[in-house]
Amino acid sequence: MKKILFQSKKWSLIIPAFLLLFACDEKLDLKPSQSIDASIALTTAENIKTTLVGAYLEARSSSLFGSQFNEFSELYAATTDLTFIGTYAQPREFVRKEVTVTNSYVENTWIDAYSLINICNNLLDAATLAILEPGEERELVEGEAKFLRGWVLFEMTKFYGLPYQPGGNNTQMGVPIVLTPTKDVEDAVDVARSSVQECYNQAVADLSDARDLLPEDNGVFASTYAASAILARLYLQQGNYVNAATEANRVIESGLFGLTPNPLQTFNIKGSSPEVIFALQNNVASNSPWLTVMYASLNGMGRGDYDIQPGFLTRFNPADLRGMLQTETQPSFTIANINKMYYIGVGTILNNGGINTSKWGDYYANIPLIRLAEMYLIRAEANFEKGGSQTGPNTPTQDINIVRARSLAPEYIDPVTQAQIRDERYFELCWEGHRLHDLKRWNSNIGIYPYNAGNLILPIPFREMEVNKLLVQNPWYLGG
Repeated sequence: MKKILFQSKKWSLIIPAFLLLFACDEKLDLKPSQSIDASIALTTAENIKTTLVGAYLEARSSSLFGSQFNEFSELYAATTDLTFIGTYAQPREFVRKEVTVTNSYVENTWIDAYSLINICNNLLDAATLAILEPGEERELVEGEAKFLRGWVLFEMTKFYGLPYQPGGNNTQMGVPIVLTPTKDVEDAVDVARSSVQECYNQAVADLSDARDLLPEDNGVFASTYAASAILARLYLQQGNYVNAATEANRVIESGLFGLTPNPLQTFNIKGSSPEVIFALQNNVASNSPWLTVMYASLNGMGRGDYDIQPGFLTRFNPADLRGMLQTETQPSFTIANINKMYYIGVGTILNNGGINTSKWGDYYANIPLIRLAEMYLIRAEANFEKGGSQTGPNTPTQDINIVRARSLAPEYIDPVTQAQIRDERYFELCWEGHRLHDLKRWNSNIGIYPYNAGNLILPIPFREMEVNKLLVQNPWYLGG
């Protein structure tokens, strides 16, 4: 195991000072977002460590992993199981599958994604890395920067490009790949969109390097197993089942993670959890609360805009803890009073009386983005789809039953079917930002639309089309 040189307690002291550097949220009006000014001189090891913490803060933005990557997926995929009952115009566009090129969510996601990529590019610049001591110190910075850059590129490609087609050449447009840092706004250049295949190749390269550079234990920051977990997702999205099973198995067989006794215990926590492979860190002073704002309906927490429909809960076996509904709730209830996965909302900010998920119920709790349960589900599906010799000690049925047993759902006796594996992903991972991508890779219709419909990907924001003349709009939005 590699020694960790940057201790998380020490880094926590750096965060408040770095927040001041990012307090001004002005966006450039004349240059493309993928060329945002670095704004900080990386001249010392301490600067570099501070900037790396800042990269995580940018990743936690509500426009990225802090909320929008979740909401884009769940709202686009919503048909009968979730409805939007709020007043905001932007989420309603996703539910209707009629997103506009001026949607502020879409624009902010593009801006913040390329801001994050530029921070990572500055950290990965040869001159920056040369400041660090050769060996583990340098490897840690390089590994974490590549982890974040590869992950955000993967997410952006899924949302702004048409689905990856296994066995195809995947020349459909993805997003711009930017690998060089912009240290001064005058250095900004226009960058064209790369193909989906090129974007996936770059994400794989970054995440593979991160896996090989990062230690097993890196505190609250990315570890080698976090990189393997995202690689497992990426390979599954590609239909590369051999590599998906291999990476998921590596995480499971590490023995460093375990399922919590109750599925709800993984969420709304302020400390560590044995099941969480990577989480965004929230606290009272520094947080990204938007998932709770939209999903929750509690005393002082949430608007209750995302309403789970009763028919969804009928999909679960009556014994399954993941489908339980707490009906006796009171206006004073906070998440501490909720003991089931779903509850009747009691919030007074806007909407109440509907059904809300307990996964997102505390503004100040950490946001788990990668869980061990998902790795069991990936290994099960990948082993099932690839056939032949199994990767890891379990059959797909055994892996699915591990997840079901934790939730007290009846275990399968006969070998699991493809439909049962896919249902299990929905039962376990619903409202965590996976649904749209699952439906697309299964070639499943989303309501009346085919999985590869042009209105099921995001438009290139109007602002970006105006400032970057090399960008080409997604065809469905031309003239829109």
